[in-house]
Amino acid sequence: MKIKDFKGVFVSPVKKYYLGKLVYGTPYFWPRNFNKNIISIRKLIPKTQQELEKDILDYPYSYKRDKFKNIPMVRRAKDWIVPIFGNHYWIQIGWPFSIKKNELGWKDKYDSPRFEWAPAFYIFFFHWQFVIRWHSPDYNDDKYWEMILWWRYYADKNIHKAKKTWPWRDGRTKKSTWNPVYVIKKKS
Repeated sequence: MKIKDFKGVFVSPVKKYYLGKLVYGTPYFWPRNFNKNIISIRKLIPKTQQELEKDILDYPYSYKRDKFKNIPMVRRAKDWIVPIFGNHYWIQIGWPFSIKKNELGWKDKYDSPRFEWAPAFYIFFFHWQFVIRWHSPDYNDDKYWEMILWWRYYADKNIHKAKKTWPWRDGRTKKSTWNPVYVIKKKS
């Protein structure tokens, strides 16, 4: 979904800019094939026999168990484990430059939308990044984006139907949590 899809119905989101050291992933990790150092090398520490046996008991159906304690959990670029002189080394090669664009992240759960991450644009360059993220006007991203998703996918782009069928209620007052501040009021 693009921001232009709901212009004129909902208040536009606010752009937030960031320029600095690597902080924001896309959305949780660095982009595929990105390596801020071009090449990374790590000496691996083998697990003891007791640790390997414990892994077998904890994960009996796992066909691939790592034999090393400090192997990276997330490997998104080309990598190898290389034995050299009785030691093992993890080597990863990737590009130090990447440009990525993320659309709004959401999922359908129990027949209603759940916000995951805000739309964003990223430029990665070695240890630095430039990011533009779109947030709700009051930084309550969950409600803002879920209202838009509800309007678009669950209420046939009808704002009155969206307000009437909005499923969330306040726990104490039992009133709808629909926030009319996010909706642009049309002049009749």
